[in-house]
Amino acid sequence: MNSFEQQLECRLQSGGDGIPELVDWLLSQAASQGASDLHLEPRQEELLIRLRLDGCLADAGRIKGPLRQNVVQRIKVLAGLLTYRTDIPQDGRISGSALAKVTDMRVSVYPAALGEKVVVRFFQLHSVHPAGQSEDRSLHSLGLDEKDAARLAGYLIRPQGMVLLTGPAGSGKTTTLYATLRQIVESSVAQRQIVTIEDPVERIIPGITHTELKPASGLDYPAALKAIMRQDPEVIMIGEIRDGETARVAVQAALTGHLILSTVHAPSAPEVLLRLLHLGIDPYLIASVVSLIVEQRLVRKLCACKQPAAESQGTFKPGSCGQCNGTGYKGRVLIADMLPMEGNVRTAVLERYDSLRLMNAAASVGWRGLWARGQEKAAAGLTSYPELRRVLSTEY
Repeated sequence: MNSFEQQLECRLQSGGDGIPELVDWLLSQAASQGASDLHLEPRQEELLIRLRLDGCLADAGRIKGPLRQNVVQRIKVLAGLLTYRTDIPQDGRISGSALAKVTDMRVSVYPAALGEKVVVRFFQLHSVHPAGQSEDRSLHSLGLDEKDAARLAGYLIRPQGMVLLTGPAGSGKTTTLYATLRQIVESSVAQRQIVTIEDPVERIIPGITHTELKPASGLDYPAALKAIMRQDPEVIMIGEIRDGETARVAVQAALTGHLILSTVHAPSAPEVLLRLLHLGIDPYLIASVVSLIVEQRLVRKLCACKQPAAESQGTFKPGSCGQCNGTGYKGRVLIADMLPMEGNVRTAVLERYDSLRLMNAAASVGWRGLWARGQEKAAAGLTSYPELRRVLSTEY
């Protein structure tokens, strides 16, 4: 039983805390342990509490009996949600929190068969991401090697084009996007008009105009992007290019002298180009506007209790200690690779190469893929091969 679970049991058994105090404790404890999310999952006659720590879910306790529904109701009240509706999904926020290190909490409530499932996401000033530092990261503190950081910085001073990021949910794309924005603000010789389109806005950066989507009012990605184009921006950050219309407007913006920063979901950097083709963008437009693609993942970082790995000389495996709660990992580290639009890659796009030939073209301009980059982290003792296989899948 971990310390969180022990403290929760003591509080429930003492019966001294009211529901507001119990919920405040749950939120503050989850935040103080560096959790990115708090999950409250309905089970038969109980509410299972789980924390997402370093990208992995861990059981943290259970609340039984009538208290379980009261806890859910209290969180809905704090998030400004409809407490009398238990049959529809709802989203809200708990803002202006006095909890240490927490600036904002996003709440999602979903009606499941055994009750409402609640997920609270924390946005923290000093969370472990990706290597135990503040989420308000600079470009050179993300964990990129010096050569890659300098290359990315070089593309950010260009007046136009597209810099795209790819990776699954929870891979640190938003933190990287915010770091690129800070880099532009801090490094620009002359002031540049920077506007973001996000769903939702996660952090506010001074000197930047942030826009939050409101689909119910008709303000989706394409509508917001078209409206922003009339505001004379120079840099536009789009939270995600997820459909053909958004992709077409973004490409037109890049063609007409704007620097576009965005994310595209794809398994790898070369496959981002295939994704754009599938969204209906003509090959010559992709070859003209895409400047650089960054692919990334976050892997758990080995704790100081790590042990030498017998199967591979010079590498380590997880140990077990109180600092890491026996998991062998504490914090996360970034692995990333970059694909510039040049040489054979441009030719591959224009000729609509398939995935394998496109990856071969990418390798010819220096792209190596995340497994090769991850091996460097394992050789440096930062992570383990089992962790690389967990995050990058068995295909590697």
